Amino acid sequence: MPRQRGWDGATGTYPQWYEDPLSCLQTTVGSILLEHGLRPVEVLGLACEFAFAPQDTMCEEFYRPAQSSRGVAADLCPYHDVESEWTSGKNADDLIELIEKHASVIVAVDNYHLPFRPAYHDVHAAHLVVVPAWRKAGGETEFYVSDAQPPRFQGWLPAEHLMNAWTSGNPADHQDVFFSSSEIAGRVLTARVGSEPEELTADGFGRAIEGNLERWNTGAADDADRVWTGQAGVRRFVQQLQERSGDPAELRPAYTFGWAMQAQAFLHGRLTQEFARRANLPYLSGIAAAADSVMSAWSNLRLLSAHAANLARVPELVLRRGDELVHAYEQLAVEWRLAASRGWAEAR
Repeated sequence: MPRQRGWDGATGTYPQWYEDPLSCLQTTVGSILLEHGLRPVEVLGLACEFAFAPQDTMCEEFYRPAQSSRGVAADLCPYHDVESEWTSGKNADDLIELIEKHASVIVAVDNYHLPFRPAYHDVHAAHLVVVPAWRKAGGETEFYVSDAQPPRFQGWLPAEHLMNAWTSGNPADHQDVFFSSSEIAGRVLTARVGSEPEELTADGFGRAIEGNLERWNTGAADDADRVWTGQAGVRRFVQQLQERSGDPAELRPAYTFGWAMQAQAFLHGRLTQEFARRANLPYLSGIAAAADSVMSAWSNLRLLSAHAANLARVPELVLRRGDELVHAYEQLAVEWRLAASRGWAEAR
């Protein structure tokens, strides 16, 4: 019998997790965390940082610049024992082998080939789903697919559909210029989640805030840096965007790249708001409000970048929205400093 670890074979369900501002990267990693008994908001919401790789190609919903050698999940969860690795396969047997080895795996797909997606046989677009199990039914191979992104789906899918999506060339599609044009190439993200951490304490929250502040202060954006980070990074990113504001094609990557940054800011604000109430630290609400401002600034900049070709006064708008983004991050850093200066003793 196929091993079905991490998936409830009795009810045929898999733990799904979704919040509206999130992309499939956060929802699939969050589902894996949930499967291991961790609260996704409490893990993914501790960190908030800026990271931009100017040489990367950014045409996938799940794009996020790689920072550490421990994988994108480690970059998303720097305060927890989580690692991930991209690997690949070519056929159903390869995917079965990966499921058997790692249990639930995150599979890259092209929505065009998935019958439960609205884009089925209409629009090519890169996406992620969780595949926790496989089986033989009537002599045919089926995979259990969990997709928390609306319209939300989980259930058995004939191997043919998933293989077509997993091995798709994801060609250029004028209906989705953001998430097409990038070959899926049988990619799979495997994740290792360590032991369940203790309940989040004020000390633990404080260490995360101080870590966020450290990365903000020590960020770099020199020509030799593959990833622009921190205060230096966001300033140079916005400066470059403003310099190129006359060409809509040069603005477009901000829509794709900004999704991961926007989602992270949302989760940081959500966790901080929850933790402020739980730990009776009302002054943390300043961090939550500032994180929400970062999220809103990204939303404005992303939409502007996506629709620049159809707008007037774009350079003027990019100047304003870019400055708002820098200011929002700087205010968040101010709130981190204020909270750190008060310490965390009030909650003990």
